[in-house]
Amino acid sequence: MGQEGSGGVSDREESRSAKLPARPLTAAEQFGKALRGVRVRQGMTQRELAKVAYVHHSIISRLEAGQLSPTTDHAEQLDRVLDTKGALLELATAARAEPYAGLPPPPLHFVGRARALTALTDLLIVAPNEMPNRSTVVFVAGPPGVGKTALARHWANSNADRFEQVLYADLHGYGPRPPAEPGEVLESLLRGLGVRDDRIPGTDELRLALLQGQLEKRRSVGQHVLIVLDNARDSRQVAQVLPGTPNTSVLITSRTRLSGVVIEAHAKSVRLEPMDALDAAALMASFIDEARAEAEPDAIARLVELCGALPLALNIAAERVAANDLMTVQQHADDLAERGRLELRVEDDDATEVRATFRWSYESLRPEQAQVFRLLGVHRGLHISAAAVAALVAIPVRDATRLLAELVQAHLVQQITMHRFSLHDLLRDYASEEAANPRWDNERHAAIRRLVDWYLYTANKASWAIWPNRPEHHLDLGPAPDGVTPAPITTFDQAAGWYETELPNLAGVGELALHHHLLFPAWRLALDCFDFYLHRRPWQVWIDTFEVALQAAEQAKDPERIVPAAEELAEAYLRRGNLNRAWELNSRVVAVSEQLGPTWILSFAYVGLGNIMYERGNFVEAARLCAQGLAVAKQVGSLVGETYAHTHLGRAYLELGKTDLALEHGNHAFALQGNEGTPHGRGYTGVPLARAYRHTGDLVRARRVGVESLQAYEECGDTPGKAEALGELGMIFYALGERDDGRAKVEEALDVLRPIDPRIAAHLQRQWAALRDGPSADCAAHPGLGAVDS
Repeated sequence: MGQEGSGGVSDREESRSAKLPARPLTAAEQFGKALRGVRVRQGMTQRELAKVAYVHHSIISRLEAGQLSPTTDHAEQLDRVLDTKGALLELATAARAEPYAGLPPPPLHFVGRARALTALTDLLIVAPNEMPNRSTVVFVAGPPGVGKTALARHWANSNADRFEQVLYADLHGYGPRPPAEPGEVLESLLRGLGVRDDRIPGTDELRLALLQGQLEKRRSVGQHVLIVLDNARDSRQVAQVLPGTPNTSVLITSRTRLSGVVIEAHAKSVRLEPMDALDAAALMASFIDEARAEAEPDAIARLVELCGALPLALNIAAERVAANDLMTVQQHADDLAERGRLELRVEDDDATEVRATFRWSYESLRPEQAQVFRLLGVHRGLHISAAAVAALVAIPVRDATRLLAELVQAHLVQQITMHRFSLHDLLRDYASEEAANPRWDNERHAAIRRLVDWYLYTANKASWAIWPNRPEHHLDLGPAPDGVTPAPITTFDQAAGWYETELPNLAGVGELALHHHLLFPAWRLALDCFDFYLHRRPWQVWIDTFEVALQAAEQAKDPERIVPAAEELAEAYLRRGNLNRAWELNSRVVAVSEQLGPTWILSFAYVGLGNIMYERGNFVEAARLCAQGLAVAKQVGSLVGETYAHTHLGRAYLELGKTDLALEHGNHAFALQGNEGTPHGRGYTGVPLARAYRHTGDLVRARRVGVESLQAYEECGDTPGKAEALGELGMIFYALGERDDGRAKVEEALDVLRPIDPRIAAHLQRQWAALRDGPSADCAAHPGLGAVDS
């Protein structure tokens, strides 16, 4: 098989394995080294040996130096006198035989891989006094194109001087040629040991026995042999050629994890992953001149990204850049992005091609494995669960788990956690390309529908567990379609855990549904995530999924879908500080609602508009709009709408100095959530009420409500909400005279909020400054004053 990528020791990393490759010993030098070793161990000088063997001492000197090829007579005499039981005779035969092609040279461009090189050295180099009673077997495993062959050749060439002989065989496990048969591999190894063709047996069993005998003879003269078996297909192919002799170290490369070899030969593994970004950039720079690479570091980084840091792709891309200096590196990167990275290939070598390299692995899979692999290409998230794969393929979860484990063994899939898996970017491209083949159209469309439904029905179950008392918002979807088994979710913690895990995938699934005109799931999926978004505030996912939901609602031309999607998207933009976009969306809700009549969503839109005016410092208009929202909520009987409106109307009245009204509305909201609400609702309404009590000087009640709010947020696991409550409690403690404790609480809250919710952190910072510095402080108590539109 051709060289599979590169990787070696960079200037940034040092390894005792990283040194200039030593020249392997010739067969004559191997004979001489063995002769000298036996002679010295038996305590004889060259002249003493010459006297008893009837061989001139100058010939012995030249033989030991490897300067003379031993004759049969000399070898027989020396073997008899030193009692090496034919070992010296075998070595002499090899020295006179046609030179063995042996180990291929190391790759010209090799960067990084210090840890892997060190691991190989630690595992394969065995001290003479620590020789085990069996062969030392190590295999390098990893996905196609990751540089396993390059690593093995680099290490073997670099450490050839630590062995008396290095043998090499390409097993052709994956590639254009059929996999090598055991007899073919054994024949190659025997020839490497100098065995003539007419002495090689006809059966595999006898060939293996002869190989073992040859290696045992070398063991008797203290020789250590390295065997490199490159590109193995599976454990069965390897097991039939392993000699098992104690003086032999065996280095294997394979795309599969050789579990059978681990069991039978106690093999150790070294897993190889794509390169890190710095080493990948250094590899590319080694192909093109340093000045050119240093002049366009961003373009080099872009090429590395396009190649997925996969050495095979990096080598081909770098060779193209080096071969054509009329184009800038950036132009090469743009060209690759336009043509597609699977098109990377060496023009005069069809075997050295990214797509072909992947195809050999794909075509070796069983039909059910191949189906799972290609359908993984339709999933647009960062990773996927076994349960989602089960829906994708319409099989039980246990079967999906088994097939995924087999693909992990084949290094086509990466296992992230016990039940979650992912694909390398280039392998994802290949799987997606294969799934898009017209022959799989029916399979693909059905799989996408099942996958989208799995996410939709699971998110729907989770939404009820997050906030059970929102019947006006939640929707009962009924039983899931055939082939779809939603994740088992009944508790808040289970729901929150599922959402947390799937966050990186939600926007991609929504886009997948929208792209395939599955408009209801593309819309509804976001709405069923909304309550979780309120708890965790994953801003970008919130915005991305709801932008998709709004597009789906617009394509469906359904105002009843447009209204909730626009309002809940507006809430995200408001909290992110993009007041103009939030105003535009809430105004659209009000306009569309004219044809629908009053709804709970309309009440939220009015309060949302009021909150925007609050942020802009117009508290009179804020109070008017929130009161309008409260009226609509009461009209339609929305408990959550009333709570929301009372909370924000109370905030506006507090800024207007109407503390009685602020407390009235704040207590009303807090009581509504205390009777029928959720922990999140109690925390959400409690923090503004505690603030109102603090401003009126009723610090005892302020502390009581603040503590209840903190406990409520802790109960539902809302980290940002907990920090808001802690910050308010800190200011209450400070006002009570417990200044050190108060300051510590505020600082802790700010540390949590700054990276999660900078807007709320800025509000808290202004309130803290106003309290700490007094009424003369530059910042007023109003938390939203000075907010700037994005």
